[in-house]
Order: sequence, then structure tokens, then C-alpha cells
Amino acid sequence: MPEKERLFLTVDEALDAVRCDFAQYASQFNLLSVIWPMVFGDGAYVLRDAHSRSIWAKMSGNTKLIPSSEADLKQRIMDCLDRYTPGPQHLARICSRVFGAHVEAGPGPIADTTSGIWIDTGMEDFVCNQCGRCCLTLNYHDGCSVGDYQRWQDLGRTDILDWVGTIRQKGQVTACRIWVTPGTSDFAETCPWLARSPDPNRYVCTIHDVRPTICRQYPGSRKHARMTECGGV
Repeated sequence: MPEKERLFLTVDEALDAVRCDFAQYASQFNLLSVIWPMVFGDGAYVLRDAHSRSIWAKMSGNTKLIPSSEADLKQRIMDCLDRYTPGPQHLARICSRVFGAHVEAGPGPIADTTSGIWIDTGMEDFVCNQCGRCCLTLNYHDGCSVGDYQRWQDLGRTDILDWVGTIRQKGQVTACRIWVTPGTSDFAETCPWLARSPDPNRYVCTIHDVRPTICRQYPGSRKHARMTECGGV
């Protein structure tokens, strides 16, 4: 069996990852209802009216129900976690729920590193089935890094650079966007480097060896794959 793929995060990095997860996936009511009492203590809960779809939240020690939205719940959770930073053990339990993975507290990979959490990504045996969904439907336009741009420059890949929109300061590229139709400021309708495979149900990336970092990193976890309807297994 392949060795487990694990990621270490400091407490601050883990809180940022939770914040990013909340921002990335719009509807996670079931998750929030599980995390709420983990953050606010026994007796705290959230519920949703089956007919009106209204959300109500109860804080521990408070008998009054608070009208809320998912955005409100996420903000309250993050405000509490930022104000009363949980220890690694408690944070590991919360992150296990958030990321849908095995998470445990422990020291970092380098000697004298402050404690944090280790997350099993579950991606060590992930197999892409070339469904093309990530290239056809997901919003990746802001995912190009300056490092990607410089790499393509070093390789002389002007064909790729023609499709990259840049922001420059004092002559230096400081931000990039992909894929912008050459000669315009409009995004291409689909990735220009995506091509049909001989198999009609599959796609291939024609710049696979030098593709942008965002493409190399997708999907970052099993949850990310599931939430974005990735067809990989």
C-alpha cells in the first residue's frame, strides 16, 4: 500500500485552513451543526426549520435562540476560535470534522517546531479519471502564481504566456490571471489547453508537464474532490 500522505499545520495555519474551507464551500449546514457544540460547549446547538429553512442557533448557557444564516454561523465559529485559540488536541477534533479526514495533534516535522496538527489527506491512492470537470467548470482564473509566470518565461513558453493576464508594478509582474484570450481582457470559455482524448469520455491536458500550480494541486483532499464533484477515485 502507498505511504499515507500527511500534511502538518501549525495552530494558526489550521485556523486559516478552516476559514478557507468555510469560504470555499457555500452550504455545509450539517458540518456546522456538528462543530457548533464543539466550539461553544455542551448545550449549544443549531437547528433548521424544515418548512421555512430558517436557521436558529443556541449558545451554551443561553436559553434564547438566535436567528442565523450559515454565514453567521461560520463567522461566529471563527470569531470564537480566533478569540479563544483551542489547543492542538481540541483543534484536531474540530479539523477532523471540517476536513473529513483523520487528524491528530503532534509536534511538527522539524525539531523544536511548535505543536500543531497532522492531517491525512487521503490522496496517496487518488486516481484522476480525466473527466475534465476541474478544467471545464471550476473557477481557476485567479490561481496562476507569479512563480508559474516566471517558470514559463524561463522555459520560453510564449505560447502559454500569450494567454496570461498580468498586473505589473515598476515593470515587475506582481499578479496573474488565466486564461485570458490573447488581445482581449476576456477569459476563454474553457481552458485552451484542454483537448478531447481518443476516449470520448476523457480529456487530456496538452501542457500537463508545465501546468499551473493550481492544477497540480487539485484536488487537495478527498473532501475537496467530493465537494467540487471531481470524478476521480
